[in-house]
Amino acid sequence: MRKFLVLISLIVLLLIQVGCDRLQKIVTPTQEQKTLKIGFIVVGERVTYPNGAEMAVTEINQQGGLLGMPVELIGHINQEARLDVSLQIAEQLIVEDEIIALIGPNRSSHAVEVGSIAQRYGMPMVTTTATNPNVTNAGDFVFMAAFTDSFQGNVMARFAKEELKLTTAALLTRKGDLYTEGIAEFFALNFSKLGGEIVANEFYEGDPLDLTNQLSNIAAAAPEALFIAGFTQDTVLITQQARRLPLQNTEGEPTIFLGADSWDSQLLINNEDAQVEGSFFSGHFSPDTDAPKARAFVDAYESIYGATPIGGIGVSYDAVKLLSEAIERAGNLDPDEIRQQLAATQNYSGATTIASYDENRHPTKSAVIFTIKNGEKQFYKQIDPF
Repeated sequence: MRKFLVLISLIVLLLIQVGCDRLQKIVTPTQEQKTLKIGFIVVGERVTYPNGAEMAVTEINQQGGLLGMPVELIGHINQEARLDVSLQIAEQLIVEDEIIALIGPNRSSHAVEVGSIAQRYGMPMVTTTATNPNVTNAGDFVFMAAFTDSFQGNVMARFAKEELKLTTAALLTRKGDLYTEGIAEFFALNFSKLGGEIVANEFYEGDPLDLTNQLSNIAAAAPEALFIAGFTQDTVLITQQARRLPLQNTEGEPTIFLGADSWDSQLLINNEDAQVEGSFFSGHFSPDTDAPKARAFVDAYESIYGATPIGGIGVSYDAVKLLSEAIERAGNLDPDEIRQQLAATQNYSGATTIASYDENRHPTKSAVIFTIKNGEKQFYKQIDPF
């Protein structure tokens, strides 16, 4: 089950340009050098997320390593998404592999538990796309590289009410998951505060096959929008069955589907069974960005992998870079000093940007909204912190 991620080859390295006028010397481990190990955990089907972290490590080594020492990423993909496996991996990385810091996991329900392990060992930890605010509750060694669902839920509620001019919405939420229940709650709370009405609130469990009952109850309320809080395959099934009903508003027009960052996946966009045309969802960054460092990241990624990076890849890159900058500022590998420097982050710029961290180690950063048009994900607008 353990999967070690292979460092990108020298040829790949020559493609990477990060604003330098010339290629800097690549650090190659020798017997005399100590190699700094960074742990990385991915949960579920987000198997491309390690690409962003590997790119960051490659750039770090290309520029001389950390504190003059080469860096190695020790990555594990927990594709079955079992919580006990994530906890076992975290213990192994810290105790056996002697990592200097931990990056990930990407799911909130796993990150909140892994965070307790990191805190117990005094191990600096930066999560990737885990967005529930409770992720950092374990203590002061746990930081988020992604925005929180309290912000993301507010973004989508404001967008629905103020931009789309919607007055009614329904919720369909995967039950028993920290992320899905949290994002649905934040959307509903903020939509209601803005004067919108939640006309139906339905739940489902596990990996559903038939959601006829829930969708029929929602259809009876004829909402203008349906906010879907689930994972990729859930959304494929929900949208397909909803359109088949069909799900419509009081004017007989198709209900608009809304989602959050879990929608940012080619497994959803490219799935012929998904009926997501005309939908809107929030995400971490747009590959259409003009920001210089983000543009360099996108161009390098496309040169290496022949594909366009999604938000989770960008945030995985940022998590490693945030850590590396904190270590360089600390000037040593003392975990507490690294923690202090992470907390002191100001105006970080990478694939995404972070203005600063608050007292809960939540970042202040923007979100983007995408729409799906002609079967493709398209940038719609950027939403800056309120």
